[in-house]
Amino acid sequence: MAHAVTRSPARRAAFEAAYGIAATGDLDMALADPAVDAVILLTPPDSHRDLGRRILAAGKHLLIEKPAGLVTEDTRFLADLAGSAGLLAAPVLQHRFRPAIRAVAAALASGALGRLCGVHCLIPWWRPQSYYDAPGRGTYARDGGGVLLTQAVHTLDVLRALCRGATITAAQAVTSPLHRMEAEDLVCALATFGPDAAPGTIMATTACSPGMTETMTLILERATIRIEGLSATVLYSDGRIEDLGGQGASGSSADPMAFDHASHRDLIAAFLDTMEGRAPLAVDLSDLIATREMIDAMV
Repeated sequence: MAHAVTRSPARRAAFEAAYGIAATGDLDMALADPAVDAVILLTPPDSHRDLGRRILAAGKHLLIEKPAGLVTEDTRFLADLAGSAGLLAAPVLQHRFRPAIRAVAAALASGALGRLCGVHCLIPWWRPQSYYDAPGRGTYARDGGGVLLTQAVHTLDVLRALCRGATITAAQAVTSPLHRMEAEDLVCALATFGPDAAPGTIMATTACSPGMTETMTLILERATIRIEGLSATVLYSDGRIEDLGGQGASGSSADPMAFDHASHRDLIAAFLDTMEGRAPLAVDLSDLIATREMIDAMV
């Protein structure tokens, strides 16, 4: 049995019309259903701690959108609850499931490309003022932060995971003249990456009109890896070029929903595989905590 829960009658009606699944405004009723094994929590960040607690207290596994609360401690709180109850709790960090990212991870893990020597990450996205005019958007009270936590978190999570860690050494976060909002919309940072402390830079913004694809450049001893949106390329020092595939939109422009959904499907499928004992959990709340700590060091 599946339930869709929202407080909005209009959204309930629209969901039922689109998907043929009964929607309700009664979360307690849905959580009391013994046929429900897991819940995907898609509400605004300011509700995540309390709703996540209720879901785990009801004995349901939890797949939670980022960020898992307004502050890092909220994520630790939910992770501890899940661990104590023997339940799964995982974040929606779907970029980890992009085929090109998986291919890059495998190439790095092989060791064939040598040590990481340098990193550059650029996230030049755009959101119009109308996006931030929505009630609560871009505020600390509802979202917990700005561009880093709402948009850049996915790219930063992939970057941290591929490089096997990141330490921010200096950063500047501002609200640019292009937006009227409380939190930051432009951040520049210096960092070191991985066990060899490779130097690198990060820039993330939603003030770069009309929005461009995010890029990550990993400089290694025997190759440079270039990740651009959903695609990745290995440029070897001997002149060879290897295309690791991937294509599609990444949500960099004014329409926040203009992105490929295949990685979301893969993430959900992997979560179900773990629920049914077929595979270990690929990404858990400890990953989100580590990425959130990286973000906390930039603002």
